Amino acid sequence: MKNVFWNLFGCLLLVGCTQVSSDLAVPGVSKKLAEHRKITVSDLKYDLKFVIPGHRNNPVEGEVGISFRLPQKEDVILDFREDAEKIREVKVNGVSSAYRFENEHLLIPAQETVAGENRLSIIFRAGDQSLNRNEDYLYTLLVPDRARTLFPCFDQPDLKARFTLSLEVPSGWEAVSNAPLKESMEKNGRMKIVFAETEPLSTYLFSFVTGNFQRESFAEEGRHISVYHRETELQKQKQLPEIARQVFAALKWMEAYTAIPYPFAKYDLVILPGFQFGGMEHTGATLYNDKRMFLPEHPTVNEELGRAELIAHETAHMWFGDYVTMKWFDDVWTKEVFANYFAARMVEPLFPAVNHKLSALKGFYPAAYSEDRTAGSNAIKQELGNLNNAGLIYGQIVYNKAPVVMQMLVERMGEERFREGIRNYLKSYAYSNADWGNLIQILDRYTPEDLTTWSRVWVNEKGMPEIAVKREKEQVWLMQKDPFGRDICWPQHVGILLVKGDSSRILDVNLNERMTKLSGVDDFDYILPGYAGKGYGYFRPDTASLKWCLGHIREFTDPLARMSAVMILNENRIQGQVQPADFLNALLTCLPFEENPLLYSSLLSYVVSTVRNSVVSEKDIRRTEEVLLGLSRKGEQGEQRLGAFRALLNIFRTPECTAEVYRIWEKQKPFEALLLSEADYRKMAYELAVRLPEKAREIIAVQENRITNPDRQREFQYIARAVNPEETVRDSLFRSLLKAENRRIEPWTCSVLRYLNHPLRQKQALKYIRPSLEILQEIQRTGDIFFPKNWVSSCLDGHRSIQAADSVRIFLEEHPDYPSLLKNKILQSADPLFRFANRQAN
Repeated sequence: MKNVFWNLFGCLLLVGCTQVSSDLAVPGVSKKLAEHRKITVSDLKYDLKFVIPGHRNNPVEGEVGISFRLPQKEDVILDFREDAEKIREVKVNGVSSAYRFENEHLLIPAQETVAGENRLSIIFRAGDQSLNRNEDYLYTLLVPDRARTLFPCFDQPDLKARFTLSLEVPSGWEAVSNAPLKESMEKNGRMKIVFAETEPLSTYLFSFVTGNFQRESFAEEGRHISVYHRETELQKQKQLPEIARQVFAALKWMEAYTAIPYPFAKYDLVILPGFQFGGMEHTGATLYNDKRMFLPEHPTVNEELGRAELIAHETAHMWFGDYVTMKWFDDVWTKEVFANYFAARMVEPLFPAVNHKLSALKGFYPAAYSEDRTAGSNAIKQELGNLNNAGLIYGQIVYNKAPVVMQMLVERMGEERFREGIRNYLKSYAYSNADWGNLIQILDRYTPEDLTTWSRVWVNEKGMPEIAVKREKEQVWLMQKDPFGRDICWPQHVGILLVKGDSSRILDVNLNERMTKLSGVDDFDYILPGYAGKGYGYFRPDTASLKWCLGHIREFTDPLARMSAVMILNENRIQGQVQPADFLNALLTCLPFEENPLLYSSLLSYVVSTVRNSVVSEKDIRRTEEVLLGLSRKGEQGEQRLGAFRALLNIFRTPECTAEVYRIWEKQKPFEALLLSEADYRKMAYELAVRLPEKAREIIAVQENRITNPDRQREFQYIARAVNPEETVRDSLFRSLLKAENRRIEPWTCSVLRYLNHPLRQKQALKYIRPSLEILQEIQRTGDIFFPKNWVSSCLDGHRSIQAADSVRIFLEEHPDYPSLLKNKILQSADPLFRFANRQAN
């Protein structure tokens, strides 16, 4: 009778309410749930409070007030990916709630809500996963769906909210968040710090950092920024004014391009040791990796460009990503493409002596090809049903293929019309959300081109075309082939070099069909498609043209043409059309004469990848070592010497070369004008410990004593365990990485995994492959967005054997229903291994 009464009472209460089907409350944040909440939840605000203890093992207590409007009484589903026990109290509109906790969600019953404004008050214990806690500092990193691991919230990008935050931290700690400091007070050895309200932000952009940091402030033309860091070396601290100058320059450039003033209250940055990414674009508290920001005393052009592009990238995100945000993470590329595309342009005035077209070709294409050529290739825009897989959307296709496609779009529209369209887009969706379709609809107004049809192939389809030259009697055709057999044609302009004797001619071919006839070219001896970086794909010249190209790289006087020739040869090496020994010989012949620093570094990277990914003879190894050692001694510039020596450290094998590297490391007396940094000596110590096991403990002990910065010493101690000469010790270390608490600092963990799977220890490391793959789904669940791919790559990059390839293939065969996004990461990482094994088997 009692149950009947309460069931009837419950039904009466539900009159005038809307109940949300429980199938929305599945683990993660489903697209269906997100779409429902977007329709019903509005005027969202979070008022957050966290109590940060002095010891990292003590829990962080939190409280959040969430206010929002509903059109009618209905169930409310909040996201919280933590144990139910961490919820201490929930009140709805001032009354204790009869909430349920189910599948990572807090479910508030409809009868507790009202039509109009609602207020939730939740006391909880914060999750640790995204707090990144260290002994004397911590930082949050909540992209893409990790806000729900920290506090209960509506964790989806298109429910923007205003945040207020107060922190209680140990006395003496600094604190920085999205908004400016409002007030702070000290009492009983603790600091209470209150921040002002933010502009509308997506949950993944909310952030705070607190701990022992140094703070330096800079000003330019009335604008102020602060830099928080932990660096102790004076040489690195002296770089802070230049870092600030580049931030100011990037802000100024973006304001001029968009005609929109910086849309947030402040721009502060925090430089962190062991940070998982290069940077993260939190408004007012942008995070940066210390190795990318603090350069060696004598940085290379690549290092200087890299830092400036990183700063520009994160600054561009303030407009593209923060001010206008994608609706759903399947369109995450729409923020990354603008960040990388505009970053490449923003650094141009900072480095007037650099060939920036060459820099873009070198920066975007090889990285994009590294994934696009594989069986794990994915479209720029991928299907995403649940945010718990959003981290797997990221990759080289998003970061590097997308800017190539964006440049094609600009060329189709024209620069001025593109700029007008972008300004319209930003104004139309200010502090709101948009998807690629919204952008294309706006850009379509500024051009007669059919952008929708064009983008369908380039954005929504995976892979890249194979573009081959075919001669038939007196006719020459450019053939476009889809490697996935879908009969797709990628419309694009392709540059073609025609050579006859000592004369040459260049064509620009508009490739719109699968077969394009080239008129009047049949009497040319050699035909090279993809010339000067014009066109995207695997370009396959005929055998004679490939052979000619191998012998004439130095004769391409234009650096852009020279770079594209090397890229074409490398792709054909990978595809088995060029012998590795021939390509390596061509590279080593060109290296001593290459004067362009960007091209020189690319030649070195191709030398390393060819040696590591191919079967090369002992004679070829010795010649490679001799050339690189010779350039380390007598390169025309210090940067050339340094680049050659760093390349050498990745491939040296012979006893003679090992003895020379050991001498340099032990005496700390490199060749004249070879300006080595502490990082170079750490790298030498790791590599020498692998090659000289009898001296490994001594090498590690000596190098550790040379390091003075406590954060870098901690990093060295963590990584050096992987070069221990005892296999049982390394086995124990590997097993420890299978526990999440032992892999908290992801870049360091990947370094450990790489040394455990070092190319010179492949046989002993075969046993690590299977368990590394078996734990990959757990790695995805507990790690940040780049960790799954980096974990697999760190394990597989050192392996080149049929047995290693079989380990991966058998795992995939035994898991036919393995999640496709994660499977792609395995296929991308294993591609060089599979190709090596296939060549060995054949």
